[in-house]
Order: sequence, then structure tokens, then C-alpha cells
Amino acid sequence: MYLKYTYVHKIRIVVSGLQALLKHKDIWRAEDIAEIAAYQRRTNLPTGFTALDRLLYGNGWPRDGLVEILPEVHGCGELQLLIPGLCCLMGEETRWIAWVNPPFVPYAPALNARDIDVNRVFLVHPKNHREALWATEKILESGSCSAILVWLDEQQLEEKQLRRIQTRAKEGRAWITIFRPMHAQVKSSPAELRLSLRLAETHTKDQVNLSILKRKGGWPVPNLSLQLHEYQALSANTRIAAQWQQWRQQHSLAGVKH
Repeated sequence: MYLKYTYVHKIRIVVSGLQALLKHKDIWRAEDIAEIAAYQRRTNLPTGFTALDRLLYGNGWPRDGLVEILPEVHGCGELQLLIPGLCCLMGEETRWIAWVNPPFVPYAPALNARDIDVNRVFLVHPKNHREALWATEKILESGSCSAILVWLDEQQLEEKQLRRIQTRAKEGRAWITIFRPMHAQVKSSPAELRLSLRLAETHTKDQVNLSILKRKGGWPVPNLSLQLHEYQALSANTRIAAQWQQWRQQHSLAGVKH
């Protein structure tokens, strides 16, 4: 009888401990997935590419998380992939966009042509990997940037450093993208989204083969053919006119006369 009582008592202690653990805000519950997905749809940034949005958790780039892009070679479309999201972010926020240790100097006229305000873009040219990490973390901690593009030394990059960056991104509400070489796909990473890019076999202009190596809420997706020119940047006047037209339509439906 005593043994039975002790056994039941221990079970109650375990259950009580589990209940306390499940109340922790960082514990994911399957029953919450609908609510989480709805929240992400309201907060994530559309990529500008419908086919890609459909495959991403929350239908877009995370506003506060770590993304990794692994291009086959520099300039195979990795920046074009990000431009629509960056453009959308600039239209919604007044914070800066930082480029840390870019391998090439960004071409300002090309960014302007894609509606990226270069007056809100700043470059950081660190001397080494340690300085690049330090600058990245300080930018995230400051909360002054809505997006950060980072190129790090793969030979010195450690998973614990990526985990720290991921944590800082959440705290600073920043979308951070780290560019890594293709061979890094065999390494583990805390990034919530990992994409690899290859040049299309047909060598068609602005076409790439994209593979989702890791994503929330789903399995990897290989070999998605993406036409980067499908997204066309709108001029400032065109955007203002479209927003004005949308406002008029909404108020007309609400019975407001103009």
C-alpha cells in the first residue's frame, strides 16, 4: 500500500512539473499552429514571388529571424531575390538596412532603380571575421535596422555564433540574411530558413533554380525554378497612385462619398 502511494505521488509530481513546463512561452503546441500561422501571415514580408511565398511558413520572409542563402556563385541572383522584400520593408518602416562585409560595392543607381532608398542603406567594412561578428551583433542590439545582409568567413564561422545572431535578431526585430557558400548546406544551422541558389541549366536570364534546404512547418523543397524578373519594381509615383486608388475603393465600399 505504501509503495502504491509513493508511486502515485511521484506521478503527480511529474505531471505538475510538465504542466508548469508547458506554460512556458517558448514551448510550441500543435494546437497553436493555426493561430501562429495567422499571426505570421500578418507579420511576415512577402518575397515578391508568389511561387516562393506559397512554400514559406507565414507566406514570406521572417521579419525577426535568421535566413541563410547559399548561392552557387556570387551574383547568381541572391540579391535580386531579396530586393522585393527589402523594398516592401522600406515602405513600411523608417529604419536602416545594413550591409556587413559585402564582397562587392553595391551599385547605388541599380538599387535606386529598384526603389531601394540608398540614403537609408549603410555599409560596414570590417577588417576580419571577429569585427564582422561584433558589428553584426551591435547593429542587431541597437534596433536601428530592419534588415541586415551579412557575409562572414565560413572557415571561422561557428554554430554558437549563428545561435547568438538568431537570438539578437529576435530581440532587435530584424530580418538578417547571412550568405554562405554552397558547401555549408551539410552543416547544421539554427537559421529558420535556408535556401540554395543555382544558375539555371538553360542559362536563361534572370532564372535560377532555388532549393529550400530548411523551413518552418514543412520538408525541404528541391529545384524550384524561379523567374527573378517576374517582380517589377514600381516607381514612387506609381505606388502612391495605387495606394490612393485602394484607399478610395475601400472608402467607397464603406459608403463614403468622394
